[in-house]
Order: sequence, then structure tokens, then C-alpha cells
Amino acid sequence: MRTDGKAAQTLEKFSIDIKLKSQHSITNVYSPSHPITINRPNDKEAIIGFEKNQAILDRDFRLFYQAGKKDIGMTTVTHRPIADRPGYFMLLLSPRAELSKIQQQLRDFVYVIDTSGSMRGKRLTQAKNALKYCLKNLSEGDRFAIINFASTVTKYTNNLQAANPSNLEAARRWVDDLEATGGTNIDDALRDAMQMRSADQGRTYTMVFFSDGQATWGERNPLKILENVKKLNSGNTRIFSFGVGDDVNTVLLDSLSESTKAISSYVRESEDIEAKVSSLYAKISNPVLANLKMKVGDGIVLSEVYPQELPDLFHGTQLVVFGRYTGEGATTITLTGQIGKDTKEFVYETNFSDKTEDGKGFVEDLWARRKVGFLLDQIRVQGETKEVVDEVVSLAKRYGITTPYTSYLLVPDGPMPAPRGIGKGPIDPRQPVPQALGGGMGGMGGGAGGPAIKLEDFAKNLGKKDVAETRIQQEFDRLTDEGKKGDKKSKEAAADALYRQGSLQKAQAAFNSRKLYDVQNGKLGVDFAVQNNALRIQNQTVRTASRNVQNRNVVEVGGVWIDDAFTPKMETVAIKAQSEAYFKILERHPQVKDVYTLGNYLIWVTPSGKALIIDAANGAETLPVADIDRLFVAPAKKK
Repeated sequence: MRTDGKAAQTLEKFSIDIKLKSQHSITNVYSPSHPITINRPNDKEAIIGFEKNQAILDRDFRLFYQAGKKDIGMTTVTHRPIADRPGYFMLLLSPRAELSKIQQQLRDFVYVIDTSGSMRGKRLTQAKNALKYCLKNLSEGDRFAIINFASTVTKYTNNLQAANPSNLEAARRWVDDLEATGGTNIDDALRDAMQMRSADQGRTYTMVFFSDGQATWGERNPLKILENVKKLNSGNTRIFSFGVGDDVNTVLLDSLSESTKAISSYVRESEDIEAKVSSLYAKISNPVLANLKMKVGDGIVLSEVYPQELPDLFHGTQLVVFGRYTGEGATTITLTGQIGKDTKEFVYETNFSDKTEDGKGFVEDLWARRKVGFLLDQIRVQGETKEVVDEVVSLAKRYGITTPYTSYLLVPDGPMPAPRGIGKGPIDPRQPVPQALGGGMGGMGGGAGGPAIKLEDFAKNLGKKDVAETRIQQEFDRLTDEGKKGDKKSKEAAADALYRQGSLQKAQAAFNSRKLYDVQNGKLGVDFAVQNNALRIQNQTVRTASRNVQNRNVVEVGGVWIDDAFTPKMETVAIKAQSEAYFKILERHPQVKDVYTLGNYLIWVTPSGKALIIDAANGAETLPVADIDRLFVAPAKKK
């Protein structure tokens, strides 16, 4: 097994290219740290790439890969930091790169396109182009049907057609003649599409559904529409839905796809429908294994698995599953699925550790993100309950997850100045002062160019605003300024971060006022659906503005890390970073190493209840040993 890699780094761009070669079939390739592209020329070779402008090199590039002999490869990664407590696991599932003829399934497609009046113009032109792309990529042996709907439903043909050249050419001409007019009869369109399925259970049946509006004709209740689809879906139809524009019911489209083990996508006004459809269509065009079920051997119990229902496995894709487990030791995982009419079974030997110390913490972090996405979906559909909201907030703060309830944790993609952490040598006098201390835009020290203030003084003033509100305001000020004076990419990144932060706050306001309609429909509904869908399928770790240090939450505010438990009324002890006192504390109480790694600007509440302030430019440089030790002694409880 061999890897060849090369990396290039500049101030503006970072890229890496890796070529994997193996004597055996490479099954799974995965990076928890960076979104990578994977090209599989054959079973024994993989070409991996990552490239990004304005890249922030704040973490190591990590890559996992495994070789095996099975047609479906499975990789198990476990993380269990504390023995005798539930652990976390990740499963990677990938089919071989070289598909045999037996694995290639016969397929039936029905394309359902909204031609109501609101689709007139650019939307319909793009949708027709997307539909013709789908037709072009049908294979010999496939069958297809087309339905367009407005106030009424029109079928191209009454039956599925063979995907031969003459039928496809006639279908393309029919698509070219489609015009936009009338209302939106979603219920009848879905009914007719479901009823076109043949009785041949050996063929997969996939619906690709385009709509830019809400039901305005026929049955208008989204719950009844979903119920009607469920009644007709006896043959495991998959519905891949595309919401076009902002005037859609996201709960309806998401539920249509999720309930049929498919995917929903949204095409914003500035996006190209054809590009979005072609990207997804390429991934779902070759199903390998359908109706997946997973069973673990004796001694291990799996729980809180996301996704809760395993979707189908397609050629050229990788299914990533996260969950929790109890028990320990060697066991087996049995995967079953259908290829046409046949049921296939794959058995994998694996091990669930009782305790791990191998740097696999990303498994826990990504599991938490998937769970938060699931809980937010519950709130979006059913409304708030105190128990669910409390769990979302607790997980979000612990793992630094941006949600409508913790929108201040949003971290922009673009680079931002940050203090250097421990182990980087002496303080550089040219190091920028954090925004919160006056070294950035709109900080508490007077804004851009304003005089820097001591971190101790900043801490005393912090009570004038809640930490979350302070961070939100500083982030808005910084991004606004960055957008005004930056290059095009910086402006776009700043505008996007501002927009996302604003929509998250609007979503929380809608939840608080129980206006669920606002987060299910229209522009805000699409915003929330897009952001939450990304959270529910997140596979890579991200930078966060919140961290858990020694079981305590700390939040980054303008370059300063602040303990959640800190209040301005607390007694403080200010120490200069990298000074004699700084290292004496570390020597006598090594547990502060985790705290120090946050950087040279931080406020941390010690066991004594006093706040330790680390400041790169100010603070005491020496401190008596007795005073240091008293910081780490909890006060006696009053009787």
C-alpha cells in the first residue's frame, strides 16, 4: 500500500493532491478535517484532492483509507474517551469502484416538473435544461416517464417508455414545448407519478420532482399530501425533490424525500437549476444496494444512530453513519440490502473499544452535529418543547455548533486574526491585538485604530452586555467592515456569514413566538432547511467559536476566550502570557495546559472561584507560589 502526495501553500490558496495505490481494492477513503474530492480510476487506485482559496491552516490534514475484498467495504472508527461510559462510532460504507454487470440494477425514472405560472421565464428554461440532462444520462435498459403539472396534470405518455434513441429524442422535443401557466396541483401530480410504477419489483423506481411553489390547487394541506403519497408507496419509491426559489414548503419537500430514503435540495434565485440537478443526478444514477439494514453482534448495543433510516447506497458514493454504543470487544456487523429482487448479506468483523486514546475525537463531535440537526428538525415540524431546546443548547455550547439558539457561535469561512497559542515561542510585539481589546473593527476598545485596553478592564465591562450579544455585535461590525474594504471573495464571505447569522436569529424569533409557518415556508424556511440539512449530513469538523475545556464551556469573543461561568463581579488575577508566573502556574498545576492552548488572551474561572486572566501585553509577571495554589482550591461549602 503506497501514498504519493504533494501540497502547495500560498497566502491566498492551499491545495493538496494525493495518489493512493494498493495491492488490494481500496474500499473507503475519508477525511474528517477537510472536504475532499475522490476520483476512483479503478479498484486499486484513488486520487484525492483538496483546494481552497482563503484557506485557514488551523488544523492538520487527516486522511483515512482502508483496503478490502468485499464488494461493499465497511470501515469502523470508534471513540471512547472514558471507559465504562457509552462510546461513539462512525461507519463508512462504499461500493467497489469497478461495478460488475450483476451489480448494475435496472432503473425506472419518472420526472415531475412544475409548469405553473410562477415558473415562467428563467426558472422554466433552467428546469427544462435540467430535465433534458436527466434524459441524456439514461442508459440502455432504463425506462422513463415525464409529467408536468400546473392546475391540471399532463403526462408525456401513459406508460413508462424504453430509453432508446427515438423515444428520448421525442421526449426532448416535448420538454422544449412546455409552457408555464396556471396554479400548482402538487397532490394530483404526485399521485399520477406514483401510479406509473410497474409491478416489476426487480427495477428501482425513482421520482425526480421539481416545484417552485406551494400547493394552490386541489389538495393544499401538506400533511394530507404526504399521507396520500405514503399510502401509494408500497414499492419503495425514492423521491428526490428540488425546491426552486423561495416560495416553497420546505417541510413538505424534505418529508417527501426523507420518508422515501432520498434527498431534498434547494435552488436559490442566483443558482443554476441544471448545475444543481446534474450534481445530484450523477450521484444517484447507479444504485448498488437498496433497503439497507444493519445488525450488530452480541455484546454491543447501538443507539442514537444518524441517519436513523439508512439510505440506498449508490456507485461512486460513500455512506457515513454516526452513533453511540455500549459494550465492548470483538463482534460482527451484518449489512443486508437488495439488489433487484435478490437480498444480499455482508458480514464484517470489527471491534468496539472499551477506551481509546487515538485522537478520534472528531467522531464524537460529528455525532453531536448530526443529533442537533435531527433535534432542530423536530422543533421545525412540531414546535418547541423545553426538553428538546435545552438539549440543543447544551450540545451546541459543548461542541461549538451554530444553531438558531446559539447564532453567536457562527464562525466565518474567511481568515481572521487570532492570538497565537502556547508553544509558539515568545510574544511577537507585532501580533495584532484582539478585536475585543481595540485591535479590530468595532471592538470595545473604540473600533478600528482605537487604543487597546487591558483585558482586565475589558472583563470588568463585560457585564454591560451578555457575552452572546457582545460577540454577535462584534462579528457584525467586523464582517461589515471586511466586506466594505476587502476583495470580492472577502466581501462575498462576509456577506454570506452576515446573512446566515441574521437568518438564524430570525429562525429563533419564529420558534420563540411559535410561528412555525415562518420556518417551514418562504425565504426563511428555505434558509433554515438548507442550513439544517447541511448539519444533518455533516462529515467534516469545522472551526468553532465555542469549546469545552475541562468540562467547561468557553466562548471566543473578538479574539478573547471567555469562560461561560465568568461574571464581572468575580475577583480576578491577571497574568502576563509567557511570563514567569504563567509558566509557574503550568508547572504546579499541569491541568491548565488545556486552558493555555486557547491562546494568549483568555478569561478562565479557577476552582477557587476567582477568574484567571491571561493577557499577552499586561498583567503580573511573578506571583507567589502560595497565591498560585490558592487559585486551585475550591472554597469550603457553607453549612
